[in-house]
Amino acid sequence: MSATEVSAYVAARRRLAAVQAPALSDRELPGGPVLGIVPGIEYREETFTLDEDSALVMVTDGVVEGPGLTLGAGLEKAGTPAAQAVHDGLNAEEAADRILDAAIAVDHLDDVAVLVIRRT
Repeated sequence: MSATEVSAYVAARRRLAAVQAPALSDRELPGGPVLGIVPGIEYREETFTLDEDSALVMVTDGVVEGPGLTLGAGLEKAGTPAAQAVHDGLNAEEAADRILDAAIAVDHLDDVAVLVIRRT
C-alpha cells in the first residue's frame, strides 16, 4: 500500500460516507462533536483506505436533513445517487451534481454543500 492510498481525516458532528463501487455499498466513518460547542476538545484523527473506483462523499446537514425528512431518510436520499454515480463511473463534479440534484428535489431550506473525492 502506498501513502497515497491512505487518507486521514478529522470530522466534527457528521459521520463521513465512503462509497464503494461497483457493489454500491457504503460505510460510515466516525465523526465528533460539533465545532465550537465543547471548549478545548481534541478531535481524533482517523485513517482509512479509499479503494480504487470508490469515492469519499462529505455533505452538510442541508443535504441530508429537511422538513419532513429524517436524517436516516436523508442519508439514504443522498447515498443512493452517490453510490450510483460512482457505479456509473462519473467524475467527482458529476457525482456532486447528482447528489445536489437529489437534495434540491426535496426542497431543502438549509444551505447545501457536497465534496466528492474520487479514486479511480
